[in-house]
Amino acid sequence: MTPASPPLAATPPTTAWMHRAVRLFAPVVGVLGLLGLVLFSFQRADKDLPFIQSDGYGHYVYLPALFIQHDPTFHREVASWGEDWDPNVGLTLDEGTHRYLNRFPPGQALLTLPAFFLAHASAGLVGAPRDGFSTPYQVAVALNGLLALVIGLALLARVLESLHPPPVVLATLTAVTFATNLFHYGTADACFSHAYSFALFAALLWLVPRWYQAPGVGRSLLLGLVAGLIVLVRNPNAIVLLFIPLYGVHDAATQRARLAFLRAHLRSLACVLLAFGAVLSVLLGFWHYATGHWLVYSYKGFGFQFDRPRVLAVLFSIRKGLFFWAPVWLFAAVGFVRDRERLRPYLLPLLLFFLLHTYLVSAWWHWPYGRSFGHRAYTEASALFAPGLAGFLATLRRPASRRIAAGVLVLLVLLQGFLMLRYWQGKLPGDRTTWAVYRSLFTPPP
Repeated sequence: MTPASPPLAATPPTTAWMHRAVRLFAPVVGVLGLLGLVLFSFQRADKDLPFIQSDGYGHYVYLPALFIQHDPTFHREVASWGEDWDPNVGLTLDEGTHRYLNRFPPGQALLTLPAFFLAHASAGLVGAPRDGFSTPYQVAVALNGLLALVIGLALLARVLESLHPPPVVLATLTAVTFATNLFHYGTADACFSHAYSFALFAALLWLVPRWYQAPGVGRSLLLGLVAGLIVLVRNPNAIVLLFIPLYGVHDAATQRARLAFLRAHLRSLACVLLAFGAVLSVLLGFWHYATGHWLVYSYKGFGFQFDRPRVLAVLFSIRKGLFFWAPVWLFAAVGFVRDRERLRPYLLPLLLFFLLHTYLVSAWWHWPYGRSFGHRAYTEASALFAPGLAGFLATLRRPASRRIAAGVLVLLVLLQGFLMLRYWQGKLPGDRTTWAVYRSLFTPPP
């Protein structure tokens, strides 16, 4: 295991200051996120569009249906739409039970529950409708998504601090937040699931090494809880759970050692599985209530084209390519290679996740994943790419190389901020971007 960073008291004053800067990074992003939400409210192209919309509506609608309409069948919610009912919001009527199945799992709603109750209480105080969708609820969902981003960054900082000195950690956190679409999905589109999944991925990275160091009952239950929430928030993210058994495995000897460890700690493993099963029972129970079946494919009418994956388009196309819209991750890929000795415990599980995840994303019937800023299917994976980016920065030995890298990162942050603003203004389309459209973003109006 990689040793933890030395205590602040044993470090020089400059390094101690950098440690404090790393710890303050997440709260500062929270403040910037509040400013970003205000800016978004003024810049957004469609000011009449509610904040809770698209996939975010599907993740959230459990709460007003259960606690306001008192109707888990969703019939009252569907009736409230009237002639404006949109069958694409995720509710599908089951012919057997005559109840609506929500294609989106209830994990995000569960994590939003405290904010929902606060909004419900405040709605009465300010005279807003207590319908689950008035202004207090919209604000609560926005702030809760931003809180998820802040928590995720705080956890990711702890992970990176165990690997690298503070300057590398601070530079990596800055790039992860502002040179990708992560900040956007923690602010303007915080109603989506990605900020929540990012926080849970960061929690997994932080927790798994500590579980192998001391697999007590409490830590085991916490690991099972995090693993269960990862699946409960977004089902396809279950493949990241490969990180649990494969962390630290890189050859036959470490594989045998891992199996011996698990056999020696069956009680702890049972606690992990118990907590995981308890969380997952929420999803299985809902599926059974809605359809009469314990296991359900909730995305009826949508599927995968496993024989025709669009891998190159997903990774490199101008339409929605991962590395085109977030080129900073190219440096992360290099970093995993250059810093492979330090990152060896992470290499196998993260490589398998990237390969499997990319295959699933590229085989999905609509590989661009609808309207989005960048490719949102990789937003939560920012937590997983971060060690590679930090590894790249840490292996730059020459001052000139560091200055060049710093300059490139600054340019990527500025570019991402510019593109995000254009997206908020409606000048950058959510899909089908062409080279002509992209160039027009940088052309001043006549």
